Amino acid sequence: MSASVTVDVDGVAGLACRPGGPWGLTARSEHAYVWRGLERVLAVLADHEAAATFYVPGATAAENPGALLEVLAAGHEIGHHGHDHLPTQTLDAAGERDELNRGVAALQDQLGVTARGYRSPGWELTPATLELLPELGFAWDSSLMADERPYRLGELVELPVHWRLDDVPYWLAYRDPREVLAIWTAEYDAADGGHITFTIHPEHTGRGHRLTLLDGLLDHIGPTVKHSDACAALI
Repeated sequence: MSASVTVDVDGVAGLACRPGGPWGLTARSEHAYVWRGLERVLAVLADHEAAATFYVPGATAAENPGALLEVLAAGHEIGHHGHDHLPTQTLDAAGERDELNRGVAALQDQLGVTARGYRSPGWELTPATLELLPELGFAWDSSLMADERPYRLGELVELPVHWRLDDVPYWLAYRDPREVLAIWTAEYDAADGGHITFTIHPEHTGRGHRLTLLDGLLDHIGPTVKHSDACAALI
């Protein structure tokens, strides 16, 4: 059984998928905590010598490339997470292509990264997305939920996600990190697909005692694998 910890570094760009708006300084400042939270998440990963995959919007990479170069220097990998974190299902095919291409260019220009993995903002895809990703050189996606086990989508490997394995729904409900940790460790113990993906957001899990979720999870699951390694095992 293998596990991946994935980190969605949305930052202020993440507001594009949040219901409501327009957003003022308070909402923006909550998402701007991403950089402080990122420092704290990286420290916990380092304490456990754990590898992770960070999914980053192009706009977020352009905002603070130095912080993300530290992610790479620590041995982690960076995947594509859109450019402006726009809800994919609201775009036409041309808009999707533009969002993907701008994200590719930003990660290359700002970080020197040619991303092989993709995660859609808001975890929504369209048929156009699945046609564009192989064309643009992507090897895997991590946005869908049709199985608990990794599976093939034509030329792509799908490394599935689920809301129960994402931190945001729990924090929006003001759950105790110890309660969430009990759920996540039970999910890991019950997993039967050979690989499981957990998702955290630095602006949320990086705050205060919420970091005990990541610390306790890594204590429980032991070594982690980057999504590129999980993908390679299925190709």
